Amino acid sequence: MFPVFSQKAENYGNYNQYLRLHGCACCCLTTVLAAYSENCRKLTPDKTIEEIERVCLDAGQVKKNYSRPVSRQMPVSLFGISTILKTYGIANRYIGSFQDGKALLQMKEHLYRGCPVIVETSRIRRRKGRIASINDRKYAGSYHTLILLGFNERGRVLFTDSADRAWAGNRQRLKEAPLDEMINYMYPQKNPADDHVYFSRRKNTGGYILVDQFLSDRDNQ
Repeated sequence: MFPVFSQKAENYGNYNQYLRLHGCACCCLTTVLAAYSENCRKLTPDKTIEEIERVCLDAGQVKKNYSRPVSRQMPVSLFGISTILKTYGIANRYIGSFQDGKALLQMKEHLYRGCPVIVETSRIRRRKGRIASINDRKYAGSYHTLILLGFNERGRVLFTDSADRAWAGNRQRLKEAPLDEMINYMYPQKNPADDHVYFSRRKNTGGYILVDQFLSDRDNQ
C-alpha cells in the first residue's frame, strides 16, 4: 500500500509552512518508505524531516538547509531520496543524466514489472529535447517530485501528487497522464557526480529513481 500525502495538510506541526512550500519530495519519500519498510508504516512527512533526514543524510547539509529562513529551505533532492531509501534497505537506482527515448522505455519496463519510479518535473516543457515553453505549469509550479505507480487500462500512467492541479478535478492525490507527455516536463541532471542531498537550482538536480530495481545487463548499459 502506498499512502499518499497532501502538502497542504494542517497536521504537520512546526513543518506546516515548510511542507506547503517545499514538501513534494518529502511526501514522496515518506510514501515509498511507508510502502516498503515495516518500521515506517505509520510515518508522516513531518517525522521524515524530524527523524529520518537527520539520521540518514549528511549532518552538515541538513543543518545548513534548515538553518535558513523557511522560504529558502530546499526539499530533499532525488540523490538524497535515493540515499535514504538505500539506508533503509530499499533497492533503487538514481539516474541523473538521461535521453528521453531511452528513459521512456526504461521507465515503462520498470513500471510494467510492478515497480514505482520517482520523477522530478519542472514548469519548463520540452519538445524533442528543446524548450517549447518556459512557464507551462501543468505538473509543477516551479519544480515538483512525483511517484509513477503503473498504468491503467487506457495506457495512461498513474502517479501520486501531493499538490492540487485544477485540471485533475476531484482526483488530486492520484492522477493520470500520458507518460510520453510527462517526460517532456522532466529534465536531466547537468552534473551526474553531484551529491547534494537537498535540491539546488544551480546544480540542476533532475533525473529519476527506479525503485525496487532488479538490475539486468540491459539496465547497466
